[in-house]
Amino acid sequence: MAFNKENFYQEGNSEEFFFSRTNPLANPANAEILKIEDCGNCCDIDLVVTLETVEGETTFTFTAPTCDYETKYLKVQLTDGYGNFATGVDSGTCDEIVVDTTGLQGDDWSVIIEVNIGESDLLGCDCVKKFAFEYNPQSGLVINTVTQSAPVLKLAAVGGALGITTLALGSFPDGADIPFQVELHNTGFTVLTVASATPVADVLSATLPQFAGVIYPNQKYTLSAVADGTLGAGAQSGSIDFVSDGGNITLTVTWTLV
Repeated sequence: MAFNKENFYQEGNSEEFFFSRTNPLANPANAEILKIEDCGNCCDIDLVVTLETVEGETTFTFTAPTCDYETKYLKVQLTDGYGNFATGVDSGTCDEIVVDTTGLQGDDWSVIIEVNIGESDLLGCDCVKKFAFEYNPQSGLVINTVTQSAPVLKLAAVGGALGITTLALGSFPDGADIPFQVELHNTGFTVLTVASATPVADVLSATLPQFAGVIYPNQKYTLSAVADGTLGAGAQSGSIDFVSDGGNITLTVTWTLV
């Protein structure tokens, strides 16, 4: 009897497992991926490709990791919205597909790239993923789902704007240590792990959570730290060095003792 995922569905379970996932990964410097469909199981297929159209030929150039996959097939298709389309197919490891697009019209094309690595598992998964996005043949295009879907560490003052690298605490009476907080945000699409938060100079401590700094996409963690408030009157400073798989950041912290 063939495996059927729906046979295992029970009321109250998450339905996410039973549907192809869509993943709008927007990157203004490159393009917005309109849709990603996969087999719904354990496949891990990334697309890194550059498109360029010159004199009626559109070249798809694949780089790592896409060009290293041993594919059952890798298929590309372009359509122009006027009923015309052009396709190209290759198999095995593939670093380039050239498609004749002389029959396409206009400048607003749609592209579908389908990658099938053909590694069937016990659940009957065919390990296939399909990517769909828009393409302007006059400007070229780069799609990189590795960087677009990666975790991203961003810092913020509590309730403040994202992306800070300096934090001004203000003025305090000399004679007592100064507790403060900073928010760690994951603005990426996958789980972020903060490996360490190291206090430097007159920042005395920075405490990561007990769950080893794991932050889910679109979530944040408020880190508690302490600055030295016994240094005598004047401007003071220190820093915290953050190391993570979503980027490394040094946060400079300043304060004044009066």
